[in-house]
Amino acid sequence: MALNYRGAEAIVTACEWHGQPAIEKRRNPRSYRHPDLEVRLVAERLRAEARLLERANEAGLPVPSLYAVDPTTATLVMTRLPGDQLEHALRAPNGAAWLPLLGELLAHIHAAGIIHGDPTTSNFIARGASDGDALGHLSVIDFGLGVASNDDEQRATDLRVLLESLEAHHPELNAREPLLAAYGEWNCSADALERLAALEQRGRYNLVRG
Repeated sequence: MALNYRGAEAIVTACEWHGQPAIEKRRNPRSYRHPDLEVRLVAERLRAEARLLERANEAGLPVPSLYAVDPTTATLVMTRLPGDQLEHALRAPNGAAWLPLLGELLAHIHAAGIIHGDPTTSNFIARGASDGDALGHLSVIDFGLGVASNDDEQRATDLRVLLESLEAHHPELNAREPLLAAYGEWNCSADALERLAALEQRGRYNLVRG
């Protein structure tokens, strides 16, 4: 993960928390909103993200641990995970080896009743053999657009966002088949995969219609 990063939703910076490496995530204000409404919406979104992180931790998912939540400054402080963005790891000669792990991890996220909301390759952290883990390990970050839900349409949308991210940035990997095969190992995946096919069919139909 970039340790000093400004995105559309937040500013992420490296810091320390009681001597431990940490990440501070401060949500960006929206100047077009009334200040009172902005304060309320940011606080609600911050608490929602914190609850999702706690839910993910309780489910045993590989996510950052939450250190602090400060609604007055719209800030979360959490553990700094070792590794690099999956976006970069996929460019390595053995990059395709991450795809089954990625499909499996998204299935675990969905099985925990969580919709990530923005599962792009920038929001997964890869730690491989060079970091002392011969099998490779994936973590997931940034639940700022996530929700707690078991809705298969939302699961399918997560899958579609991830596939589009892979196809846009790593077309050489032909990621679709290994990703969906790994996701399909989850015994509750069938409905989400059916919804994905329907979503993609609607997209092709709308494209043809213009």
